[in-house]
Amino acid sequence: MKKFTLIFLAFLTILTYSCKEKIDLEKERSAIIAVIEAETEAFFDKDIDRLASFHIQDDSNIRLTATKSGYTYDVGWDKIESFFLNYFENEMGLGEYYEVKKNYKIKIYDKSAWAAYNNYYYDSNDQLLSTSIHTQILEKVNGEWKLVFYTSIYNSTWDDIAEGSGIPESGSEENQP
Repeated sequence: MKKFTLIFLAFLTILTYSCKEKIDLEKERSAIIAVIEAETEAFFDKDIDRLASFHIQDDSNIRLTATKSGYTYDVGWDKIESFFLNYFENEMGLGEYYEVKKNYKIKIYDKSAWAAYNNYYYDSNDQLLSTSIHTQILEKVNGEWKLVFYTSIYNSTWDDIAEGSGIPESGSEENQP
């Protein structure tokens, strides 16, 4: 009887794990990129409500940026929202700007993911203004990816950065544990 119980429990364990829903990596990858791109669009539109909709709005949200001249570190959605509002009002220049993101590297888990990519910031004359390396951590909340952690290193602020530095184009773009 003991042997039967062990076999039955082993069978149930195998059945449980084999029935676990598989992650559709390409679908999730596309959804993550869509969130990152839409959040950027909301930023350039200065639409704080739409921007906020892509973020986890609690004290776990962190934003860290670094340049040669210093860094900013904000913890909690309230501080990050204040950063955005201040930036829109006092620092964001007039005119049209846009970003191009390249070389996405994404790792996907059941309820979280991280993405790293190279970012290129242009003015309306298509002049490259800066380059940076970004990383973002996302969490899945009610079936939707939300941003919870953001870092950017503005590598173009260092004079001795070699051209083409950033995230290499080769390598795996996504993985599942």
